[in-house]
Amino acid sequence: MNLNSLSASSARATATETQPLSLKEGQMIHGKITQLFPGQMAQVQIGNQQLYAKLEVPMQAGDNYYFKVNGTEPELQLQVISGPVRGGEGQSAQLTQLMESLNLPKTKEMKDVLATIIKQRIPMTLENMLEAVNLLKTLPEGMRAEALATLGKIAEARLPFTPAIFQSLLQAQTGTIAQQFTTLLAAIQSEPNLPPAVREQLLVTMQALSSPLSQVVGKELLNQSVSQLLNPQASQADRLVALQLLKNADILPARTSLANLPQVLAEQITKVDTLPANVTSNMTHQTDASKAIQSLVSQLSQTPVANQQTIKAVVQNITQQLPNTTLPEPVKNTLQTVINQITQQPMTDRAKATVVEQFSKVFTQVTATQATALSALPHTALVDQLKQTWVQQANRQEAADLSLQQQTVMKEVQQSVPSLLVPHDKANEAIRVLMQTAEKSENIQVKQLIQTAEAQVSQTINGAVMKEAIKHVFSTLGVNYEAMLLGKEPDVANLASALKPQLLAMLQDPSLSPTLRDAAETMVLRMNGTLLQSGETGTQQQLIMQLPIEMFGKKIDATLQWNSRMKEDGKIDPAFARILFYLELESLSTTLVDMHVQNKVVNLTIFNDVPSLKTTGPTFQDVLKEGLEGVGYKLSGVMFKAFTAKQQNSKKTAGTFQSDEGGVDYRI
Repeated sequence: MNLNSLSASSARATATETQPLSLKEGQMIHGKITQLFPGQMAQVQIGNQQLYAKLEVPMQAGDNYYFKVNGTEPELQLQVISGPVRGGEGQSAQLTQLMESLNLPKTKEMKDVLATIIKQRIPMTLENMLEAVNLLKTLPEGMRAEALATLGKIAEARLPFTPAIFQSLLQAQTGTIAQQFTTLLAAIQSEPNLPPAVREQLLVTMQALSSPLSQVVGKELLNQSVSQLLNPQASQADRLVALQLLKNADILPARTSLANLPQVLAEQITKVDTLPANVTSNMTHQTDASKAIQSLVSQLSQTPVANQQTIKAVVQNITQQLPNTTLPEPVKNTLQTVINQITQQPMTDRAKATVVEQFSKVFTQVTATQATALSALPHTALVDQLKQTWVQQANRQEAADLSLQQQTVMKEVQQSVPSLLVPHDKANEAIRVLMQTAEKSENIQVKQLIQTAEAQVSQTINGAVMKEAIKHVFSTLGVNYEAMLLGKEPDVANLASALKPQLLAMLQDPSLSPTLRDAAETMVLRMNGTLLQSGETGTQQQLIMQLPIEMFGKKIDATLQWNSRMKEDGKIDPAFARILFYLELESLSTTLVDMHVQNKVVNLTIFNDVPSLKTTGPTFQDVLKEGLEGVGYKLSGVMFKAFTAKQQNSKKTAGTFQSDEGGVDYRI
C-alpha cells in the first residue's frame, strides 16, 4: 500500500487551506504576483494563501516566479531566482535555470528533486535540497518514484531530512504490511541464532496478530463447551470431551468428573464472587435511587397540574435522588437543568410532559444497562438452584425425564455458568489459554467446537466486533509503544509483550543474520512511518493506521486515514471527518472507501473493479443506514465506482487519480 495515496487526498486539500504557511530564511518557493503596490511591495499567491512581500526588483503582475526567502522580519523579503515562468516554457529549461541560479550540481538526482519541488510547490531550503539528493542516492533507480514521493512528504510535513525519517516514511508506502509480516515470520522461524525463549515469545505475539478475533471466538468456545457439558441430551462422550477441554485449560479443577460436576461448579461459582461488600452495597444503593426516581416520575405524570404543591414536592424529591444514581455526570447535569428551567414558574401540562419524557427516556436505557450488570453478579439463589437441579437429574440422561420447569431452569443455568466460572479480572487470560488449548488439541470433537464457535461469531459479526479486532491488532503491534511507555503508570509487562518492543530488543543482538535484521528493521520503520504521518496541523488532526487483519482464513491488508477537525477544547469534532479505507481483500481485491462526514451526515464512495459489487452492495445499505442512525449519524448516500485504466496504472506506479466529479486527488 502506498500511503502517498491517502494523504494526497483530504490531507493536502485541508492542510493547504487551514494550516498557516510558515516560511523561513533560505527557502525556495513558487509564487504568482497578483498585485503590485508602491515601495516595491506586492501581493504574492503561494499555494492557496496570499502574502505581502517586499520585492528586490520590479516585476509584472500575473507572472509566476521562483523566489528565495531572504528574510521574514519585519516583512517578508523575496529574491527572484528564476522567472518569469510562463506556460509554454519547458520543464527542462526551468530546471536548468534554477540549478544555475542556485549554483546547484547539475546531476540527475538534483533534477529529479527539483522537478518534485516544482510539481508539488513545496518550500525547501538549499540545504534541504542537498540532503534530499544524498538520500536519493542511497536507493536503486527502480525505487526512484517512491523515494521522490517520500522526500515530498518529508518537506510537506516539515520534518528533518534524516535517513531514519526517510526510511520510515519510505517503508510505510512500499509493499503491504501483510507482506512484510509474512517475511518477518519466515525470518524468525528460520533464524539459527535466535534464543528459543525469544523465538517462542515472538511467535506467540505474531500468532495473536494472526487471530484478532481470538478473544471473541474464545468466549463463544467457552459458551459452547459449557453448554455441551451441561446438556443432558448430549452423549456422555461429548460431555467428557467438553469437560476435558475445560480441565486442560484450568477453567475447571483437575478433580472434576461428571459425577461431582454440580458440586464443583457450585464451589467455583462461589469463589468467583469476589466483589467487595462495599461495592455491592454501593451498586444496590444506586439501583434503589434509580428506581425511586422512576417511581417519582410516574407519580408526577399522574398528578394534575392544578395540584402545584404536590408537583413541587415530587420534583424536589427527584432532585434529591438524582445525585445518588449511576448516571454519568453530564446526564445528571442535563436533567437537573431541565428541572431548574421549568420549576422557576408554575408547571404547565407541556412542561410536565417534557420532564416525564426526558427522565423516562434516560432511565429506560439505564434500567437495561443495570439489569445486564447485575445479572453478571453471582447470586446465592443461583448457586442453590444449581445444586438442586443437578441433584434432581443426576441419574437422568434424557431431557424428557425432566419437567418443563426443570428444563427451563437448566437452560438458564447453562447460559449463566460461563460468565460465572471465570473471574472478570482474569477472563482475558483464561479465554486465551482456552483457545490455545483447543487449537493444540488433535481431538476431532474439539476442532468441531472451534468451528461452531467461529461460525457463530461470523454470523453475528458487527461494528463492535470489528472495533475489538482493530484495537487488538493495534495494541499487539505496539505501534505507539514509546508514547505509552512515557505515559502515566505504564503497564510495562503488557507493553513488553507487543511486537514492536520485542523487535527493538531483538535488534540489539549482534549475532542476528542479515535476513532477520532487515525484516525486523523494515517492520519497525513501517510502524514509525505511520506515526510520522499522524499528528495535528492547526485545527486539523490526521491519523494513519496500517493493519494486517486475518478473519476466518481471509486476509485483509487495511490502511486507514482519518482527517478531522479539532474543537476549541482540543478534542476531536465527531460531526466532521474525512476517512479513507484502503483495503486489499482476497475476494474483492483492491478496494478504496472514501467516507465524508459533514455535520454528522455520511456520504460513501466505494472504488472497486468487481462489476457485481454495484448490484450486491446496495443490499447492505439499509443495515448501514440503521447502524449509523443508532450512533447519531445519517446516511446521505453510497456510490460505487470502478477504477479507470489510468487509475489502475497509478496503483502500481504511485500515480494520481481523480474521481469523475473532480476535486480531490487520490494516490495509490
